[in-house]
Amino acid sequence: MLSRWVLIPLLGAFIGWITNVLAIRLLFRPRRPYRFFFWTLQGLIPKRRDELAVQIAGVLDRDLLPLEELVKKLKDKGIEDKLTILIGEVVCKYVAERLPNFLPLGWKVAIAHTLEEAVRREVPNFLEKIEKELLLRADNYSLGKMVMEKLKALQLEQVEQLVLKVAAKELRYIELLGAILGLAIGLLQALLSSR
Repeated sequence: MLSRWVLIPLLGAFIGWITNVLAIRLLFRPRRPYRFFFWTLQGLIPKRRDELAVQIAGVLDRDLLPLEELVKKLKDKGIEDKLTILIGEVVCKYVAERLPNFLPLGWKVAIAHTLEEAVRREVPNFLEKIEKELLLRADNYSLGKMVMEKLKALQLEQVEQLVLKVAAKELRYIELLGAILGLAIGLLQALLSSR
């Protein structure tokens, strides 16, 4: 009698745990398709890798980081001001280093600062042209497309490591949940069989 209350729940817990472990492993393996009569066995991610990459790219471009929103962020006054200052400083330094040595230092500084001021005046117009160009050629600058190409270029082992790195804790919980559900079902079976 005691063995029924211990053995059946433990067996149920083991079965629940092992089925979830196998289900998680079957997300990635087998990497190559294996045929059994009329049935083909291949892991979900290897089988649908390209489809998943396309879907991720679509979600990224459409929902998470649309190009229009990124371009709007570039137009943010704070970012525009920082870019203007940064570009002006780079131009000033570049010009000061490249002017011939026979020029007096005061002239070099004056020329560099004059160019820096001109650059700072023109950067907002330049950023506006970049914005228009980006929006006109949105397909060429798709972040989703870049991510899709990166995902397709990864080896299947790398994809598996990436997913496991991100979701290892949650996958362990799924395995544990299988054991808990199996234990509960085992207890229910022991209860029903004791009548």
